Amino acid sequence: MDEQTRYRVTGSLFLLAIAVILFPMLFDGAGLASVQIEPLEVPRTVPDVPSRAGQAPESDLLARADALSQTMDDEGFQADAGGTRIGEPVLMEADDETRVWAVQVASFGEEENALKLRDELRSREFEAFISTVRQNDAVLRRVAVGPLLDRSAADGLRDELSDALDLEDVRVVAFSN
Repeated sequence: MDEQTRYRVTGSLFLLAIAVILFPMLFDGAGLASVQIEPLEVPRTVPDVPSRAGQAPESDLLARADALSQTMDDEGFQADAGGTRIGEPVLMEADDETRVWAVQVASFGEEENALKLRDELRSREFEAFISTVRQNDAVLRRVAVGPLLDRSAADGLRDELSDALDLEDVRVVAFSN
């Protein structure tokens, strides 16, 4: 008998033996013996929990929110942060106290143009973002890359972006959020 036929006969005998053993167990009507579980005792009363109504911790959150709303206009631009829209990064002129920098690549009046440049920079794997600012009743979208913690790295990135994009007015600015 060849090897393949021997494997088939052996497998068939094995399956037949399993069927002879298991089928009577499955179809004899008795099945597995059921196990009786004692029902759990459910408490009928709810434990007494002291009420915490009126016990909120003291907070100056409302006062801070009111103070913030006083510093911005109806469209969400802050008066004290260079006219930047609230929640967006603030870009300012760098000074001796600056600890975090960004490289402002361009500024646009049209949002679509700013989005295109931001997406192009991101496709080149730069961390680009848009900061919206109001200056003299005009809304500008500034496209920048950053933040950077080292001024020399910011200067190097400025030169790299200026050369890569063939732009002249790329500059290093202070970054805060």
